[in-house]
Amino acid sequence: MVFLALAALIFALDYFLKKYMDARYLHGTRKEIFSGKIILQNFHNPHGVLGIFKGREELGEALSFGALIGVSWDFLRLLFSKKRRLEKIGLGMAVGGGLNNLYERETKGYVTDYFSFGVQNEKLKKIVFNLSDIFIFLGAFLYLAGQIFFLCREKKN
Repeated sequence: MVFLALAALIFALDYFLKKYMDARYLHGTRKEIFSGKIILQNFHNPHGVLGIFKGREELGEALSFGALIGVSWDFLRLLFSKKRRLEKIGLGMAVGGGLNNLYERETKGYVTDYFSFGVQNEKLKKIVFNLSDIFIFLGAFLYLAGQIFFLCREKKN
């Protein structure tokens, strides 16, 4: 049940970070830390990933919910397997982050994003993340890596 605990930990960690950011920083405020490498800000995102669903929020919500259902199903399917740990870690990360973002979007109507990277590329500098986003992306990468290892191992046998 370590993998369920991982998902719950990610959910809780980002939940409290978002509460902290809402209490500490007004919407739209910015603060540079680590010599400007990280920019903290309180950004309310009602439009989904990179704002691509602006004006089509219901579509974005439906697609996100559908993806979360699929990821959760695969997580539950693999959960009791004694093998495929890398996939379960990745899925646990994605489920924890996805549930946190879904919970906030359903309760507030937006997702709080609160940090960006202080890089020279202006397009990258404008992207604002939250911890759940990072775990969703990292989880997807680990899941895919686990799938590749599993398939390669299957071919050898």
